[in-house]
Amino acid sequence: NRFLRSGARGFEERDALELLLTYAVPRRDVHDTAVALLDRFGSLGSVLSQSPDMLASVPGVGPASSVLIALVPQLASMALRPRRGERLDSSAGVREYIRKSLGLQRRERLVALLVDSSGRLLAERELEHGTVDRASVHPRNLVEKIVATNATGVILVHNHPGGRPEPSSEDLALTARLCELGRSLGFRVLDHLVATDAGVTSLRERGAFPHGC
Repeated sequence: NRFLRSGARGFEERDALELLLTYAVPRRDVHDTAVALLDRFGSLGSVLSQSPDMLASVPGVGPASSVLIALVPQLASMALRPRRGERLDSSAGVREYIRKSLGLQRRERLVALLVDSSGRLLAERELEHGTVDRASVHPRNLVEKIVATNATGVILVHNHPGGRPEPSSEDLALTARLCELGRSLGFRVLDHLVATDAGVTSLRERGAFPHGC
């Protein structure tokens, strides 16, 4: 077995997908199915970001295959998820978790990482999902979660399903609004991260954070 000898090093995307499909559909040639998936969605990363229903729409992909493929990125995201009490900084592990948990998703999500005064993670809470209108995000939703966890800081994270990592004017306005709220209520907005399948952009590192925040 090539994988047992040297892992996935040197695998083409089709090779990796064929190997995965083999465990869902044993004793059957899955070459054509792997090719069909890559033709439909364009890349292995895009295949792994699809829902089971979308995967099952490809000829040759049954329930077992669609669930197994959709499970892979979710397992990777769970493995990379920061543990409660872990100090959050700009470490590669935290950024990779954010990229894989949000950047590969097909719908937009706005998430708050709530931390204590030492920057240790207390909780991860979703604020909005679907097509997120930053102008309609209600601050009370965030404040309730901060109070419930005794957090003193928050890192905002949201994804751009379209793949553009640049923060929008709405992203900047939301950050400014929540920074102002934090000053009056005693919590800090530490950063606002934009996740895409290509990586994670920090508004603070880009110099796009409101003055005094």
